[in-house]
Amino acid sequence: MSSLPGDLVEEILCRVPATSLSQLRYACKQWNNIFNNRRFTRKHSDKAAKQFLLLMLKHDKVCLMRVNFYGVPSIEIKGEHGLTKPRSNFKINVVSHCEGLLLCINKKYSRIVVWNPCTGQTKWIQPKKGGCSFALGSYQDKNYGGNSYKILSCRGSYYQKFEIYELNTKVWKTHDITLECQLKYVNHGKSLTGKTYWFASAHNEEQLGMFLVSFDYTREIFERLLLPCQCLYHKAVSLSVVREEKLSVLLQNGDAPRTEIWLTNKIEETKVVSWSKFLTVDLKPHQLRIWNFTDFLVDEEEKLIVFFPFPSWSKHVVYIVGEDNKVKQVYSGSISSVPSLFYYVPSLTQIQLCN
Repeated sequence: MSSLPGDLVEEILCRVPATSLSQLRYACKQWNNIFNNRRFTRKHSDKAAKQFLLLMLKHDKVCLMRVNFYGVPSIEIKGEHGLTKPRSNFKINVVSHCEGLLLCINKKYSRIVVWNPCTGQTKWIQPKKGGCSFALGSYQDKNYGGNSYKILSCRGSYYQKFEIYELNTKVWKTHDITLECQLKYVNHGKSLTGKTYWFASAHNEEQLGMFLVSFDYTREIFERLLLPCQCLYHKAVSLSVVREEKLSVLLQNGDAPRTEIWLTNKIEETKVVSWSKFLTVDLKPHQLRIWNFTDFLVDEEEKLIVFFPFPSWSKHVVYIVGEDNKVKQVYSGSISSVPSLFYYVPSLTQIQLCN
């Protein structure tokens, strides 16, 4: 390929999956320079086929798993990824995903790192004191000519104090806003198309019920989004992202034995978000109990969900269940500090070099 014109080489490489390109970075200087070009990164994001890989937090590493939905459902462990030196003693306690980047937080919430496992790039950040929850999101930066990233820190009583960190400027700033509700399960927010979503409830006890709250990283404002069905009391709720296009919620109302999974339409394609019921399952015969923030993933084609309920003190177990209500255990392993199960989409997204 060395004899081909440079623009033709780019056209070929921008269609190669990100995980394969990461292994070719040092094949030659020309290719390495291409991969370090942000214009090529954006082009690759538009043209290359996306890979949806399953990651699970396992102690201080993320575990790569492959899900087989066909025939007899199963999960295969493909390897583990951990942060490398000079801070290899960093123990990951909470991890979240945004456009190929992982936001990793240690147990004391005293250190955070933005990490691209595909390229190996990291950015270590010292949070302000008192931060107790962090979320990573993207926004359109005209100066950059593409997506840039911000971290939102939530702290204080009812999570009413906010700071924002811009990765490009490396500066924390106070975000002065009064949020007329209380965020729930703040370490389990999900980022999608420039926003992070959480469950929330009203401060006024007379206004019972839950809803979703999103933070828009471009406009730096909070917005509300109603759940598909309003109920005074949800026994269990959880939130997930489907193929970087849709939101999904898991709802179990009151003492109802059935668990409902709902999907939105494609968030980026509409201003009006609508919900449709995807699946209803009854886990009671299987003696499985769903808790708040139970991690789950949806496969629309096979009409299946992958999930694990709140773990025991020593392990967590991953299950697959479909519309036939049959449950199959596909994984059992030792527990991490805050269990996390999510789809990871490898990308060449670039972040600034380590501090």
